[in-house]
Amino acid sequence: MSDQSKAMLAVCSYVTKVASEVRDRLEAGKVPNPDQLSKYVQQVVDQLQKLVKGAPRNIQDKMAGPFHGFYDFWGNKTNKPLSAQSFLGILEDLEDAFPMPANGNGDEGTAAPAPAASAKGKGGGGAPAPTSGKGAPAPASGKGTTQAAAGGKGYSSAPAQAPKEVERPPKVEAPAVRPAAAQGGQALFEAKRRPAPAAAPPADGLGSMRADAAAFVPGQGFVSEKSEVPKSRRAAAPAMSEASKRMPTYEKKDWIIAGIRHNIVTVISGDTGCGKSTLIPQLVCDAENLVADDKVVVCTQPRRVAAITLAEYVARDRGQELGDEVGYQIRFINKFCESTRLIYATTAIVLRRLHSEPTLDSIGCLIIDEVHERDVYTDFLLLLLKEAMLNGRMPHLKVVLMSATLKADDFANYFNKVNGQTALKPVHIPGRMYAVEDYYWEDACEWIGFCPPDKGAGKGGKGKKGKDRDEGGAAEDKIEACYQAIKKDDTPKGRPGSDRADSYGLNTLRACALWRQCEVYVDLVEELVHYFHHKQPKGDGAILIFLPGWGDITKTYIRLYQSGENYKLITLHSLMTPEQQHEAFEKPPEGFRKIVLSTNIAEASVTIDDVVYVIDTGVRKERTYDAGTGISALDAKMVTKANAIQRRGRAGRCQEGLVVHLFPSYKFNDFDQFPLPQMLSSSMEEVVLQSKVIHGGSNSEISSMLTNSMAAPQPQAVQAAVKLLKDMNCLTRAGELTVLGRAVATIPVQPNVAKFLLIAAAFRCIKPAACIAAFLSIKSPFQQSVNESKDKGKVTGKDYFNKGFASDHLTMIQAYVEWRRETLRGKGDDFCDEQGLSPETLDMAFMMVQQFVSFMVDAGYDGEDVSGEGDLGEVDPVKKGSDVDALLKAAMVAGFAPNLCVLYRGNRSPYWYLDSNEEVSPFRGSANADYQMGGADGEEWMVFSDSMKMGRFNSIMDSSLVFSPFVLLFANALLIKEKEGEIRFDKWYAYIQQGPWIKELLYLRSQVMPQFKEAMEARNIAEFPRELVARMVDFLRQRPIRLDKIEAAPRSIDEEITGAARKQISTFEWPEDHGEEEEEEEEQ
Repeated sequence: MSDQSKAMLAVCSYVTKVASEVRDRLEAGKVPNPDQLSKYVQQVVDQLQKLVKGAPRNIQDKMAGPFHGFYDFWGNKTNKPLSAQSFLGILEDLEDAFPMPANGNGDEGTAAPAPAASAKGKGGGGAPAPTSGKGAPAPASGKGTTQAAAGGKGYSSAPAQAPKEVERPPKVEAPAVRPAAAQGGQALFEAKRRPAPAAAPPADGLGSMRADAAAFVPGQGFVSEKSEVPKSRRAAAPAMSEASKRMPTYEKKDWIIAGIRHNIVTVISGDTGCGKSTLIPQLVCDAENLVADDKVVVCTQPRRVAAITLAEYVARDRGQELGDEVGYQIRFINKFCESTRLIYATTAIVLRRLHSEPTLDSIGCLIIDEVHERDVYTDFLLLLLKEAMLNGRMPHLKVVLMSATLKADDFANYFNKVNGQTALKPVHIPGRMYAVEDYYWEDACEWIGFCPPDKGAGKGGKGKKGKDRDEGGAAEDKIEACYQAIKKDDTPKGRPGSDRADSYGLNTLRACALWRQCEVYVDLVEELVHYFHHKQPKGDGAILIFLPGWGDITKTYIRLYQSGENYKLITLHSLMTPEQQHEAFEKPPEGFRKIVLSTNIAEASVTIDDVVYVIDTGVRKERTYDAGTGISALDAKMVTKANAIQRRGRAGRCQEGLVVHLFPSYKFNDFDQFPLPQMLSSSMEEVVLQSKVIHGGSNSEISSMLTNSMAAPQPQAVQAAVKLLKDMNCLTRAGELTVLGRAVATIPVQPNVAKFLLIAAAFRCIKPAACIAAFLSIKSPFQQSVNESKDKGKVTGKDYFNKGFASDHLTMIQAYVEWRRETLRGKGDDFCDEQGLSPETLDMAFMMVQQFVSFMVDAGYDGEDVSGEGDLGEVDPVKKGSDVDALLKAAMVAGFAPNLCVLYRGNRSPYWYLDSNEEVSPFRGSANADYQMGGADGEEWMVFSDSMKMGRFNSIMDSSLVFSPFVLLFANALLIKEKEGEIRFDKWYAYIQQGPWIKELLYLRSQVMPQFKEAMEARNIAEFPRELVARMVDFLRQRPIRLDKIEAAPRSIDEEITGAARKQISTFEWPEDHGEEEEEEEEQ
């Protein structure tokens, strides 16, 4: 039977069944009241719409015809009061229009879904239709109708499931229909139909959780849930595994599902090991009539590694292939298909989805996991959801917030107005673990005999610093204070300080006195690993080490690697590819012990089942942002109590475990309770820009909205973000969104990196730009090598790849190009090891380059670098002084502005100054750390992508040398007074000499940004003129323009000059973007 024939049979079956049931009920005198009838008609019409969606026009007209004058079929609303008899007349007309074939199996169609849950079948032995055959949710769900998704070819759709009766023949199982995967590069979970109008909330209480709620059920009359209990699981759901049934979450499944049915937003907290991240999404996915068949369940994770590993585990637990019913989506990687019902995704993915689907119509239930981590994306998503729901949007959506801590009430209170007064309280799930013993710094030092060096020893001489020191360097009074502190401390469970204090020797107490906050003791970590490996106080098992960052992971890895022990060393961090992540979860080879070196990613997002020992260094990295200076700092801080508890919970999953925290036990109570929410410690430009695109409104409205987040950012941070976005031309002078800002917001990277990519595409140099953007979005590929000590005389790392570019960005391109060459020869890993490169970073960069280039090709990119048949991820080397070199640096200046600093000659090295007249310095690992100037003051500049507070100066992280023509061409505002020989551009002031370059500069400035705007508005990057690119290259490759006595001014020329005098300024003001409104007017 063809797809079209099957589709027509489904239509005929459905019409016949509904007409038969309604006729039978009326003949028996069982007439529903108007309210019940109205809801039932809406459900029937909704199913009929789905069945003929995509059908030829004549079929659709034939379906809608009998309703004319009585009911608005396509709007699914009544034109005038409709009686049950009138509705039967319509159905009988439809029976005539869609008669059952002579040999048709009438039971392939099913009756309309009941307003209440359908009753259990009592015979017939037929299998119910799978997930596509449900229909409306039970009244207890409190939701609107469940609709089948339009399927595959033709216009077929799975019919809804009818209540079964004894005398009926067996049902024929219909094929399952799922939401379609996104096509053509579209990001996510695309809805397969236009969303139906939201059903009004039941006036008679049928949407409540009352056990005695009753409703009219076609085929069964007025039914109470007391007399007929609805099925709790979908018929097509796979059997729950025995492992899942043993989880504490499974024991609470009825409470969990009841809470989700009743509440709009449900809060669930769970202890380590309860299985909430793997089991709750399955329970929601499998619950009968909880999530409509044409919608998906999405479970967000703050980290990509968690989204991947959880999806893999759940698919395996259900006995399914990954990407079938269970899949995942992270940035640039999709693993799902048309039949997927459950998607694990990063939080940022859902935020991007809001661009194209503001009400998330394709998602039936959104589960937000690890909300306690309070990252920027999670807090921002919670804010947008709350705002939308309070304004009546997203009526179909159920939201579940899952936290690993007991601060669930904070989240429940945040959504109090959304849930209302009858909301059920948060559900708490206890963990189930083996006993885990807690040990601390003093215990580790006692076991190993470790004592850190006294960094002040030897400097005191006969002065105060040497006074009262014992032979080990620590002052006696400090040692005594440590002894007393231990004696009073009862932090370790079952080991009170009064019992422990006398068991520690003098060396251990001295170690406590010399312990320093925020220091990572790699020597002690190494000795502890050897101790656990050989002594095995808890037997065999993996060792998990928490380290604050990649630098400490690398140092520890090298030390353990060089020890020669039988260790299977694995690093675990956010940059790992899906293939590399698997190692952390696999058993080590026979005779080897698995050692996992991890950042805080393993605290909650990832569970490694065979971990027995945990070494917690007690240190974490936290990035902070100063809104006043616009400078970030990456600070080492002690863990919070919540961090320490989470780290402890990683042991004891498979047997009794042991955790050692490398800080004194008596320090624990001084720690903060929770980490600072990232919304309070991050720059806000991405949040503000996304708010403009998703939420809309003025700057004051955006600022007001952000104050309603769980952690309201400081007004100064929002103001600084708005100013930066204006400087980037993402917002107009009045603060409205520009077409550039809208385009920047669609690319999932930092705004300045996104702008750089767009401009590079216009300049026809996208591949090398994509390579730079990839590394800026991940991290530098350069790292320490485990073999670095073998040949200290060999040039490696940045020194090897820096071919005189005076550019960190071009040095990274060169490393990427050579790595790809060696990878194609099968020597990629050896090459990385020899040159101090991170294979994980390079693998991730390769995927990102492909995606960035593909994105621009879809936007019309027509550069020579994509004209051949090669892989989009392959990049040609950039030759110094070439056209590509000039264009790439031009795109950096235009994209990264205002991140520029001028160079002044110094005695030993040049001075680097910002337009704030603040001195900065290159990062010590930069290719430009020892750069020596070759020109005069004002001729040479450094464009940089990021800066960070390190030591006395702000450090420029990645920089590239450019010359004055680049800076003048892309300054936001420029004023030249030829007669006086003066020039003002942005916040800079200098003296110049006249020449033909002035005319050419002003001409190019009058063309480049206006033409770029035209290309953006046309949504076709190829419209940027090639001849303009060539002319621009000629200007940029001239000798540097002298800018004598250059200095920073207090105010920008754009701010300083107003009124008629502004006509003298060379500037381009981006207009407000009205693109979408104009398109709608054209369509009308």
